[in-house]
Amino acid sequence: MIEIYQVKTKRYKKPISKELAKLLQSSIEYTQEKFGDTEYIFVNEKEPDRPMQYMAIKTKVMSMIQEKQLKDDHGELFGFGTHMFRHYYGVKLTEMHLDDWTIARLLGHKRLNNVQHYRKMSNQRMADETREVRQMMSDIIYMSLAGWGEEYEQIRQDD
Repeated sequence: MIEIYQVKTKRYKKPISKELAKLLQSSIEYTQEKFGDTEYIFVNEKEPDRPMQYMAIKTKVMSMIQEKQLKDDHGELFGFGTHMFRHYYGVKLTEMHLDDWTIARLLGHKRLNNVQHYRKMSNQRMADETREVRQMMSDIIYMSLAGWGEEYEQIRQDD
């Protein structure tokens, strides 16, 4: 679980993936090693009792994008804005198969109409989640084709 303070709403707790938990745990350990016990995971380096400010985060991320030459699908360097993370989070919530009301609440929306913007699954996720059903349908087709003649055997060979 993670506790989040969202300016538009309030503090709340929510479940997170094992991968995110591992990443956050590494961040916590780094912060504790460098600054000792703090209230925040990402702290202001000059004042560790305060959270890291948006512009500091933006500067660090933009430097990493430049240094690593991180590009989008069109070959352009990534930009940075906190809404990018919000959108990514919304998409991940839909991939977890959460209902619209839960997604809206976790994103701080009071109504459901904006959830449609996050209801997009990645092609990889769609392929992974439908692989078993697609294989079952292919097996049914192959069984149905059994004994239909040589001209239908090319379907099996195209696999």
